[in-house]
Amino acid sequence: MSLPPTILVVEDDFLIRSCLIEFLEDSDVHVLEADTCESARRLIDSDQPLDVMIMDISLPDGSGADLGQESRVKRPDLPIIYTTGHGVQVDQNSRLDRVMTKPYQLDAILSVVQELVPES
Repeated sequence: MSLPPTILVVEDDFLIRSCLIEFLEDSDVHVLEADTCESARRLIDSDQPLDVMIMDISLPDGSGADLGQESRVKRPDLPIIYTTGHGVQVDQNSRLDRVMTKPYQLDAILSVVQELVPES
């Protein structure tokens, strides 16, 4: 039996983050959370296994897009699902990255996770 995927959710909006985390945990996904670029960096730089990162583009202490590029240094194969309510373009790695516009359906996020991590 394979372990559930570990997802890092980086979202500053408490309600969005809470709903997404609850949905993912109910879908048998292990979830880590961060509400700022700095708290996400600590998890990215740790030895914690990560299968996918779901990240808001606009965070209170920086750009999720910039953090995504930074994360490629430590974790070059980490898939990233960028979320945005502003239609912002992201310089994305098409094989590993996706962009979802808010509001999004929770099951659509799970479908993208399953696409990026096929064994989930």
